[in-house]
Amino acid sequence: MLPSAMRRTMYESTIMRTSMPLRRYMLVCGEPCANQICIVCLPAERRADIVDFIMQRRLDEVDLSSSDPSERLIALACGHIFTVETLDGHCGMPSYYEVDPLGRFISTKAPPINYQSPPTCPACRGPITALRYGRVTKRATLDILEQNVASRMSSSLEDLSPAMEQLASDLHTMQELAKILRKADEVPDSESMRARDAQGKSTEPLSPALLTQNSMVTVHGLDKDEAKAWQDIVKGLVKLYRRTVNVANTRGAHVKAYEAALTTLYHMEMAAIADDPSRASDTPEQTAFEAVNMKVGQPPHKADTRFQIDAYLLSLELRFMLAQVASSRVQALPVASDNTHRQRWTSFIDFVLESCVADAGKALTMAQKSSASRQAARSAVYIIRSEFERFRSQIIEERAEMARTGELTAARRQILVAKVKAKSSEMSNAVSRREGEYIRSRPSQSMRGLIEERAWFKENCGRKVERWREECLELEKVMSSDKFYQPLSLQEREDIVKAFGFSHRGHFYNCENGHTFVITECGGAMQNAVCPECRAPIGGMGHQLNSSNTRAREFEDIARIHGSADGAFPWTRDA
Repeated sequence: MLPSAMRRTMYESTIMRTSMPLRRYMLVCGEPCANQICIVCLPAERRADIVDFIMQRRLDEVDLSSSDPSERLIALACGHIFTVETLDGHCGMPSYYEVDPLGRFISTKAPPINYQSPPTCPACRGPITALRYGRVTKRATLDILEQNVASRMSSSLEDLSPAMEQLASDLHTMQELAKILRKADEVPDSESMRARDAQGKSTEPLSPALLTQNSMVTVHGLDKDEAKAWQDIVKGLVKLYRRTVNVANTRGAHVKAYEAALTTLYHMEMAAIADDPSRASDTPEQTAFEAVNMKVGQPPHKADTRFQIDAYLLSLELRFMLAQVASSRVQALPVASDNTHRQRWTSFIDFVLESCVADAGKALTMAQKSSASRQAARSAVYIIRSEFERFRSQIIEERAEMARTGELTAARRQILVAKVKAKSSEMSNAVSRREGEYIRSRPSQSMRGLIEERAWFKENCGRKVERWREECLELEKVMSSDKFYQPLSLQEREDIVKAFGFSHRGHFYNCENGHTFVITECGGAMQNAVCPECRAPIGGMGHQLNSSNTRAREFEDIARIHGSADGAFPWTRDA
């Protein structure tokens, strides 16, 4: 037996030949009486209209006294009249309701999963608003809402691209600025720091609130002045991250309605199971969930999921950049740096990269649930990258700590090299496993299709992992080296500039490997030489600097702050 609300909606309303009291008419079918049309009063030309598209019958050929559903009529809001059987077929009612052998509707069923257009009048294309087809029209309306939300999300992501490109070009500048951040005399006590969780909510990326100036003090333990200076450097990055997270967290009204219906039905079903001993089960939650999926009558909405995943992956790229800038800050801290202060920064970097691992996993789960196999493959590769970036950060700091404490022995260096080799092998195994999952998720009907799928994975996923494995080779060289170069602190740089006492800027340069050297006198190159650190070419002839050499901006900026005038010669004017 159908629920009363469904019986009212599904009632095959007949347009009556005789008058009927208003109250009785409304109680019988629920259709507004003002929309109904008296067949007897219609002019002859209207009664000649085709109302049965299946049998091509005219209105005057329909037996109005019959109880056969094929003889019953519905008047649409536009004024056109059709048989119930014609409109049921036109609106695809069997796709929304279970039908018995006699053609009667017996229950609802999950509607089609593909996009549905709103049903329209077969004669004039006007909207069909009859209550009988409410489920069909509501599903189509939800599809339109879903499409609109997806369109807005796509547009929002496109708007982020120019800002992302600008940040990528400014990354080096941000790193250099991070190197010269001034450190406060004291750092906040760890007891005053709030707890933090890199995992965050299961349905959202890392909250932007954890990257603000206030959180750098209260959560990550930096001094207020240092946190403010840091925020000035990365404010553009954090702002773009906030916009990206807003896109990732976008939920359309259709999604909220679906989730609300699912939750309500689930609680009702759990209560019904508890009240019915015959339905007792060891897994009532699973039983309730299966019943809810049957009753909710709608598949999960997926159109906006694609853009949510893209926003997740973009947020990862922004956090990788943030971690790079923070790593530059750590690299610039002097050997005698306060250990607590250094640990605060390395802990912050690890927190950011740990959140990347967690959120890449969330993106993968979303892609798998929406059967987006290519996005799932991309998300899986981001998990590999996030884990590698975190590993690299940790092992570099581990080596630095050994060097500072004098424990960087040959045996310790070999242990570090072995760790890097193991990580490289782990990435190779991981990408092979992910490739297998991807190929299985996209079964091909031909060998050519299989080759194309493998080529796509190699181009978009495999090559990235190959590049990270190549970086592991470079990392092995760093781990095996017994040399430890500690960048100069800001105070040490200032002391160097003051010691030379140049009245004009334009004397500090870097070799191609970043080692700084000085040209005195006029600041112009008049002699070729080699870098004492790496043997790279430095200097030049006739005031023409070697093309591989660059201006040492960090020293020139310090000279400017301490009163050095602009360069006095053409070859020093850009200092």
